[in-house]
Amino acid sequence: MRLGAHVSVGGKIYKAVERAVKIGCECLQIFVGNPRQWRLVPYPEEDLEAFRRLREEAGLDPLVAHTPYLVNLASPHPSYSRNSIAATIFCMQTMERLGGLGVVTHIGSRKGASWPEAKGRVLRAIRQILEATSTTLLLLENSAGSGDHLGATFEELREIFEGLGWHPRVGICLDSAHLFAAGWDLSTPKGVEAMLEAFDETVGLDRLKLFHLNDSRAPLGSHRDRHENIGEGEIGLMGFLAIVRHPKLEGIAGIIETPGFNQTGPDRKNLSILKQLREGSLGREGGRRARGLASPLCSKGTHEALWPRDSHRTSPKGL
Repeated sequence: MRLGAHVSVGGKIYKAVERAVKIGCECLQIFVGNPRQWRLVPYPEEDLEAFRRLREEAGLDPLVAHTPYLVNLASPHPSYSRNSIAATIFCMQTMERLGGLGVVTHIGSRKGASWPEAKGRVLRAIRQILEATSTTLLLLENSAGSGDHLGATFEELREIFEGLGWHPRVGICLDSAHLFAAGWDLSTPKGVEAMLEAFDETVGLDRLKLFHLNDSRAPLGSHRDRHENIGEGEIGLMGFLAIVRHPKLEGIAGIIETPGFNQTGPDRKNLSILKQLREGSLGREGGRRARGLASPLCSKGTHEALWPRDSHRTSPKGL
């Protein structure tokens, strides 16, 4: 896994690259405007050129954007639906100008409507978005399943893909905290494997383009979306060890959206913990939580027992 974080574009959009490099990112995610407003920010070409140049120099890949939190592709209200579609198109077009992989979006809430009604609105919205763009991927993010929010089950995601004729520019971003809150126990290698097998059978691992790596403050199956720092939540270090070293996830980028150990947002320490898990070098500095495991957690033997390096695209041994 290549590991990165969601970083701020405050000041100038290209400042995000500098911030990403500062905390040790290998890839990055950004907003392309205020995440809590509909206002679309026009970026001068010279700022976008600076972003492209700095990102290439830093070797940050992939780049993705996240749509504003306001977006609801299932909204029954015409004006809200238009704003959601326009905001997503703007994000997609900005990523095309920046050479980004794609745009991550929450699907939205059905607002009391039936699943068939909500799905129909989502499909119409996505078709408009794809027609207005040409190269960037649209990555649908799974939800924790609170309230009327869509996408908490792999079956719902599959039905959306089927309705779109399995369009080649639509993929999935899985969020570990959302999966855990939706009922997938990612705290053990066996739980991670079970989730990936179910996802592959229902949607297909070829559609998985990105992973949001967030620990969960909320309990298993709670349907509450509460992010926590890596190793400080209910998933714990063993769960993230299983994710970042899983052979089926090789080549997938992992983005953190953690609160930060100093409550300042995604930070170097969270990324460092994930990198040490990936490389098998996490010791006392990496943290001591994760189901009471003693540090150092990640000896080479522990890693090889979980996901042997020569077991590409095969099921882990011992499961």
